[in-house]
Amino acid sequence: MPDKVRQLPHPVNKKLKQQLVHILKLLLNPRAGFHRVVLFLKKRQLILLTIVVVILGFVSFFEYTYQDRFYPGVSIGNISVGGKTYTEVTTLLGDRAKVLTDTGLHLKFLDGGTTKEIIIPISAPGFNPDKSFEYFSLGEWGKTVDEAYQYGRTGSYWQRTKEHVHLVRGTRFLLPSTLYEVAVDSFLSRELELFLKKAEPARFAIDRNGEVYITPEKIGERMDTKEVIIILKKKLAYFDSSPKDFKAEVRTPLSTQEDLQPFLHFAQELSQKKKMVFHYKTYSWNVSGAKLVTWLTIDANKQIGLDQEKLRVFLSQTVSSVINDAPESSRFKIYDDVLTELTPGHAGTVVDVVATAQKATDAIAGLQILTTLSPSNTDATHKEGATPIDITIEITREEPKVTNETIGQYNIRDLVGFSKTSFRGSSADRIKNIKVGAEKLNGRLIAPGEEFSAVDAIGYVTEEAGYVKEFVIKDNKSVKELGGGLCQIATTLFRLALNAGLPITERVSHRYVVGYYGPGLDATIYGPHPDLRFVNDTGHYLLLQSRVSGTDLIFELYGKNDGREVRISEPILSNRIPAPSTKYVSTTDLPLYAEKCSETPRGGVTADVTYRVALPNGGIREQIFNSVYQPWQKVCLVGTPR
Repeated sequence: MPDKVRQLPHPVNKKLKQQLVHILKLLLNPRAGFHRVVLFLKKRQLILLTIVVVILGFVSFFEYTYQDRFYPGVSIGNISVGGKTYTEVTTLLGDRAKVLTDTGLHLKFLDGGTTKEIIIPISAPGFNPDKSFEYFSLGEWGKTVDEAYQYGRTGSYWQRTKEHVHLVRGTRFLLPSTLYEVAVDSFLSRELELFLKKAEPARFAIDRNGEVYITPEKIGERMDTKEVIIILKKKLAYFDSSPKDFKAEVRTPLSTQEDLQPFLHFAQELSQKKKMVFHYKTYSWNVSGAKLVTWLTIDANKQIGLDQEKLRVFLSQTVSSVINDAPESSRFKIYDDVLTELTPGHAGTVVDVVATAQKATDAIAGLQILTTLSPSNTDATHKEGATPIDITIEITREEPKVTNETIGQYNIRDLVGFSKTSFRGSSADRIKNIKVGAEKLNGRLIAPGEEFSAVDAIGYVTEEAGYVKEFVIKDNKSVKELGGGLCQIATTLFRLALNAGLPITERVSHRYVVGYYGPGLDATIYGPHPDLRFVNDTGHYLLLQSRVSGTDLIFELYGKNDGREVRISEPILSNRIPAPSTKYVSTTDLPLYAEKCSETPRGGVTADVTYRVALPNGGIREQIFNSVYQPWQKVCLVGTPR
């Protein structure tokens, strides 16, 4: 027993000794007698009993006070809910959630004296109700409210006691909101592209007399979207829908007028006495010195060179279109229920644009150094100027994506999907874009469980990729942009995925009924969103093949048939709205009373299509695609007197 007493903490040990000594003195005191000891012990019991009663009374009062309210010290998001009833809290958060759902996240971007307001919706409008694409979600915040309300009320006695102690310093519950950062970043970049001033570097230019001069740089603006996203995530975590202001940052271009000034003499010499010639076998392409000067730029080390992007565009539009012998994947067809290689694939050679552009840049840098070392030797300069700058085109070998061996490796043997749409009556530019886009998809393998994205598969829509400008629907208008006509690709892919019985995870209809497709079974894309997406849930690899036959675009999907059955209803049309009357706009750009009409009138309509798939395991998957097409007004310009 003495050993155990010595193991107690020092203050407790000392207090116990004092009490034992006090009782011993009372017992040894003949005057006190035994009743003094009894009274002392009863007094201590009374004190302890009083403490217990006070504690129990406080606990009872506490529990009674908060029997239908949140305990003090509890916060949800940035809201202190202690003392509030469950109904008050759910109503408060429900109101905040409704505002966010209905009106989205509000942002204001300040550009000097100009303000641009941007609203990020909870989801992109027009997506099918089965799987709409979201920019943010609020999560199951009701569960968070339940968890916060039950804090300190459930579990064992010790668990509740521990949670009560934590309430003293406060306990915060985070709302389960999610901001989809990639989508929001793309959304903001697209919205701010035309609002923010673009930084433009200083450039060399040539006047009518052949003299080289420097166009001054233009200061631009930038917005750190990553910082914006961090702030948006915090606001979303609090269900805060109040507007937030952001100020654009100054963006200085890479090259300034001062940076280019030391190279002005070199640029003048280059414009008059030099040219660059790209060679490949018997082919050659000349770039005059005057054009080369407009390509000059400086790098981060303030060294002269050529603009890599301008070079890549030039090579892609001129050299690559002649030299490239692109690889081709094997083509297949079903013969006697067997997938047979119709045309063997072969490797190809293509221009190595990056390597060739770098050679040209290095040549210009070397020539500038040579000119700097002997600037006074005019005769030598003229003699050197008579010799062109020769650049040999670099090429690289590329292998086909799909061959007969690929098919055997992945056990691809059945035709599981087929679709065909007509582009009869399309312009030459629209047809070109369709062919370029279709070629991007041909021979693509889709892995089991993979979500296929039409936007990702087609890639960047640029002139370098071979696309040209054609009409697209944007901001309620038909305007000419690169890649017009790619919705033919999206629509054909959509119907292919339906015929194959694959789940559609993203699809949006056009704003109005397009004559090529009709209502209900169309799809539009405009990167990054809207997109056309579907999932390969067959458990096997799928091979996508595309081709153009006459005025038809044809897609085929090969894989392993698992016996699923597909039913696609005819579109059920409702809510027909007649096209508005023609709108006439006066203009002095046309001859008097002459007309030029830019739009075709179209009536509005709603179309519903039911997509039902009977799976081999006996399950049924059903999706309903609801498409709302707006009425479209014909707009005509009319010439008026000047």
